[in-house]
Amino acid sequence: MRLFLPAVLMLLTLPFSAGAAEDERERAFRPLLPGPVPRPRDTAWPRNPVDAFVRVTLEKQGLSPAAAAPRRVLARRLYLDLLGLPPTPEQLDRFLSDPLPGAWSRLVDRLLASPAYGQRWAQHWLDVVRYADSDGFEYDDPRPHAWRYRDWVIESLNQDKPFQRFVLEQIAADELFPQQPRSLAALGLHRLGPLRLNAGQQDEAKNRQERLTEIVDVVSSAFLGVTFSCARCHDHKFDPFPQADYYRLQSFFAASEAVDIPLVPPAERKDRAAARQEWTKQRDELRSQVERIEKPVREQLLAHRRSRLSDATREALETEASQRTADQSRLAAMAERRLQLSEADVQAAIPDGLREKFSDLQVQMRLLLRSEPPAVASLMVILDRGRQVPATHLLIRGEPHDRGREVFPAFPTIMVHVGTSPRPREIPGRKRPAIDEIGKEDARMSSGRRAVLAGWLAGRTNPLTARVFVNRLWQHHFGQGIVATPNDFGSMGASASHPDLLDWLAAELVSAGGSVKHVHRLMLLSATYRQSSQVDNPQGRQTDPDNIFLWRARRQRLEAEPLRDSLLAVSGQLNQQANGPGVRLPLPLEIAALQYKGNWQAHPDPFQHNRRTIFLFVKRNNRPPLLLDFDAPGTMVSCARRNQSSHAGQALTLLNSPELDRLARAFAQRLQAEVGRAPVAVVERAYRLALGRAPRPDELSLGRAFLEEPGVSFEDTLSDFCLVLFNLDEFLYVE
Repeated sequence: MRLFLPAVLMLLTLPFSAGAAEDERERAFRPLLPGPVPRPRDTAWPRNPVDAFVRVTLEKQGLSPAAAAPRRVLARRLYLDLLGLPPTPEQLDRFLSDPLPGAWSRLVDRLLASPAYGQRWAQHWLDVVRYADSDGFEYDDPRPHAWRYRDWVIESLNQDKPFQRFVLEQIAADELFPQQPRSLAALGLHRLGPLRLNAGQQDEAKNRQERLTEIVDVVSSAFLGVTFSCARCHDHKFDPFPQADYYRLQSFFAASEAVDIPLVPPAERKDRAAARQEWTKQRDELRSQVERIEKPVREQLLAHRRSRLSDATREALETEASQRTADQSRLAAMAERRLQLSEADVQAAIPDGLREKFSDLQVQMRLLLRSEPPAVASLMVILDRGRQVPATHLLIRGEPHDRGREVFPAFPTIMVHVGTSPRPREIPGRKRPAIDEIGKEDARMSSGRRAVLAGWLAGRTNPLTARVFVNRLWQHHFGQGIVATPNDFGSMGASASHPDLLDWLAAELVSAGGSVKHVHRLMLLSATYRQSSQVDNPQGRQTDPDNIFLWRARRQRLEAEPLRDSLLAVSGQLNQQANGPGVRLPLPLEIAALQYKGNWQAHPDPFQHNRRTIFLFVKRNNRPPLLLDFDAPGTMVSCARRNQSSHAGQALTLLNSPELDRLARAFAQRLQAEVGRAPVAVVERAYRLALGRAPRPDELSLGRAFLEEPGVSFEDTLSDFCLVLFNLDEFLYVE
């Protein structure tokens, strides 16, 4: 009873706790009706309406904003923020030497116009929609056409495509813009979720339901910022979403099926299919020959290693894992590590009589893999196959074989403030692009359901879509969203720190014709953005230690992608080629051998390995170590805000990994090519390239002494010096 009573008391207090914030939390579901821009007491500090909202909040808290950061710091902050790349010394000099009013505004406009802007900011959206180039789960098969969606996002951002159009195309480009095939790539959104392809007899009803669940989950998270998936099996426990609302939303997609639209003529597709069939036959035959040589060698090596194990260890291995004692579990774990065979182990044990044949087969395999016929160019989309729509039922406990009553398309009840939800009989059909492969007479018509949903999501009456999107922009500029839980504006999410500002920004996005770059400018031209992060304010640290109300700028560590891209840029190795299929990086032989069906082949051109990180092949089950160490998110679920960890693996990667050694040596070669071998000139140029500033006198003295150390080659010493710069906090963090 003593243990049970506290739990009861806690449950009894929940309604009161939730109700206390009910009005504030339900504000997100109210119509978008922004109030006037407030007038703070301090009228000198604000540069635009954003600052007025922030300053009024600071005044209520008894806080004052920090002074503006130095121009050099601001320029580096802006380049890494908008482009994900550090400014070159020449770019910095251009800005610092501009004495005319409006220099900052001109720099903002110049960077927003750069193609690198879309390449950086697309990654934020790809995190939310869990973009990947493979299926995930056991097989993790590649998706050869997914990259066209990624390129569509980049292009849309660079063109400043109106936000409403950005939403419409992703939900229903085929129904709304059938004569504009470039927009069809946006429908790849609905094919990005992880896909489980179990062998054996398929449960088609369950598979279909999982696909629909993935679609609804990403639409509700990305565009509405709510945990709608919690209503799949029962009414939402915290937010006003009944279970029926979940399946009503799902019914908008009931007629949609996955389709790959070929972009080449039928004759070429036939030739490609024949070439791939022949290539696959040759590959399988070569693998079979390699396996016939390797198999007995592996068995012999394993038998030899097992024979050297103790009796107790062999007994532990032979015991079922669930039945092992603690000592047996320890012995088995140690033995399994000793029994692991690397590719080098196997190749070293190939008999002399077979070694020449084995080497020849390896060469043939490498050449064959490099000549793999490309997949038929296609768009990865969803389409409705005609006007006939399968019925959607409310599923009891979410089970696809336990159907409840039939439901029809409708918007979430709590969000419908103006007008009514659609009536199924009144939804007009839509013509879609003419695609021969569909094969039905009525297939040139679409159900029109997704067009209705898209219009509501992007419409002025929708209370959440614009709020959620501008909150994402704010998060990436200021380190935390106005709502700190960007995918959850509901009862269990965080309250808005500046609710009036959030509504004003959302309304500004709509009134500016959906211009995302306009909202960027409002944020970036503000005095709030230009504050220093280096400030001694005891009152601020006491009243607002987490800087929720923005009395200073937040110091932020580079995310994984701009960190890797910055390393490539500073070392002079960055390949600026844009777009196209994801590039596969080399993997250690042991890891490559673990890939299902051995389907990993690094790009044969090493310079392609230096592409920007957004253009790398994203394999769900195998991410590059540098990205994993620095918190690149998994791609199985939507990531609205990345974790930021600090652990020893990060330091070890930056100090000891072969990739960092390669880049440090490349940086050293670049320095010698640009300024020669004079230590002072080398140190000065290295600091300007890596940190965007000249070295201080003590840094110059230490760097010169290090490079002039006798008895060590200048090249090796300079490489070590470059590696140290890559490991500085000043390189890893943005002030």
